[in-house]
Amino acid sequence: MAALAAVATGCTGADPDQSAVTATATATAVVDPTSLVTNGVDELGADEAVDVARDALLDAASFRVAGSPNRGTPLDLVYVSNNEVVGSTGTVTQGSSTFELRAVNSDVFVRGNLDWLTETVAEDATRTLGESWLLLPDEVASDLAVFADPALLVDTLLVPGGPVRRVGVSLIEDAPALGVQYVDSEATVWIAGDGPLLPVLVERLGATATDGVLRISDVDDDVDLEPPPADEVVVVEREAE
Repeated sequence: MAALAAVATGCTGADPDQSAVTATATATAVVDPTSLVTNGVDELGADEAVDVARDALLDAASFRVAGSPNRGTPLDLVYVSNNEVVGSTGTVTQGSSTFELRAVNSDVFVRGNLDWLTETVAEDATRTLGESWLLLPDEVASDLAVFADPALLVDTLLVPGGPVRRVGVSLIEDAPALGVQYVDSEATVWIAGDGPLLPVLVERLGATATDGVLRISDVDDDVDLEPPPADEVVVVEREAE
């Protein structure tokens, strides 16, 4: 969860005197940016633009978040929220461990490299799972809430917690987007300038093409999210204190 928050809060250890608007590998300046905008995002103030983008993502039935909040912490998750199910599915990195995660309503299942769990869940259990899914105890699952809960993820990335300012329109992967910067952290959210007013990318100060960037895509795709088959699930208790 801290890794995701780092994108929004700009926890990079960067030089505090660095210019607030930095050129990164994710944004390309254009000569006449307003000519590329078709949805009116360039006419919105910074606060309104972020609010509209946040509300649009909260209303989405599904969306994908992929990238690396910090160096060496890749994630790729599809979040789902509809009348039947709320949750996510994909891969997450904790420390040096990359694992599969599937969250279905209040249940969070994981499988793969679970070395990060040995301090909270019996070590012998994590070593004998094989291809089975582990149903996490509630107190452990809560540590992964931002990876499981679409609304929490949206708030983590799109509630600035302070003043914001527009930094202009750039091309984000060949499409126009308005940049709104969180003044305190200097993280920037880019909001689509063509089509629905949705966030397309969030980057921290000093981001590169691969680190400090989260891309948001595949909004409202059809996604079937179901718990793993019962015979593939192992239930263990939290390691005794």
